[in-house]
Amino acid sequence: MSPLSLFSHGKLLVTGEYAVLDGAKALALPTKFGQYLHFIPIEEKSVLKWESYSRRGDCWFSAEWETDTLKVIKGEGLPETEKLTTLFKVMQVEKGIPPSFFRGVIKTHLDFERDWGLGTSSTLISLISKWTNLNPYYLLEKSFGGSGYDIAAAEAKGPILYHRIMENLYEPIVNPVHFNPTFLNHIYFLYSGKKKNSREGIKAYKSRSTSALYLSDISELTDKIVSSDNFTDFCELIKTHETITGNHLNLIPVQKEYFSDFPGVIKSLGAWGGDFFMIITEMSSNEVSSYFTHRGFETLFTYEELIFSE
Repeated sequence: MSPLSLFSHGKLLVTGEYAVLDGAKALALPTKFGQYLHFIPIEEKSVLKWESYSRRGDCWFSAEWETDTLKVIKGEGLPETEKLTTLFKVMQVEKGIPPSFFRGVIKTHLDFERDWGLGTSSTLISLISKWTNLNPYYLLEKSFGGSGYDIAAAEAKGPILYHRIMENLYEPIVNPVHFNPTFLNHIYFLYSGKKKNSREGIKAYKSRSTSALYLSDISELTDKIVSSDNFTDFCELIKTHETITGNHLNLIPVQKEYFSDFPGVIKSLGAWGGDFFMIITEMSSNEVSSYFTHRGFETLFTYEELIFSE
C-alpha cells in the first residue's frame, strides 16, 4: 500500500437543525477549513500509530494498536481510542479488511480550532471512509451517530440539500444547490465563544415529540430559503425558522435573548446555544465587526472567507 494524503471539509448547518435527524430537508454548507489525514504504511510491523494535531500544531491525541488483535498499546481509556477501536473492529470483522491494511502511521491535522464545532468527528469519518473505501454513513452509525449531513458536507463541492431517508440511513439524498443570492456579502458567520455538545442537544431534542407537520414546515422553509433572492424575504424566512425551531425546543432564539438591539437577523446554526451564528445585515463589515467585538466576540468571517464552493 502506498502513502496517501486526504482532506475533508468542515460544515455549517443553515436550516433543519435537529429536525434533519428525523428526515427534514436541510441546507448545509461545506467550509474552507477542514481536516487532513496522512497515512504512511509500515509493512514490517503489525502496529498502527495514530497522532492527531490541532490547528496550532499541538498533538492533542495519540494512540497505538497491535493490528492483528486490535489490542491497544497506547492511549487506553481515552474516548477517541475507544471510538477508533470500535471502527477498526467494524472494518475488520464486518467488512473484511485485513489487519495488514492498517499497518503504518496516521497523522491527522485540523486547520480549524476544535472548539469551533466545524466537524472534528465528521471530517474524521469522511477521511476514514476515503482511506478504506467504505460507506461513511455506515461508519458514522457504528461510531459517533448523528444525521449524516456533516458527512455529506465533508465531500461537497458547494452548498447542498440533505435529506435523511429513515428507511435507509446509509443512502441519504444529497443534492448540490445553487445558493448564491445577490446579498451573500451581507452574510457573516460568528463563533459564539463556546462549543456546544451536539450529543446533549440531540438528547434534549429526542426527549420531545416531533410531528410530521413540524418536519414538513422545516423542509418547506429550507426550500424557500435556498431559492430566495430578496434580502427582506430571506430575513423573514430565517426569522420564521428560528421561531418554529425555538417553539419546538422550548428555547428562546439567540437574537431575542442576547442581541435584541442588532439591526439585522441572527440565527443559531447546528446545535442551539453554541458554535456558530449566521449574521444577516445591511451594516458594513466594519460596523458588524465593531458591534460584536464590543460584546466580546472576536471570531467573525464573511461568507466568502468561510464557505467553500468550486
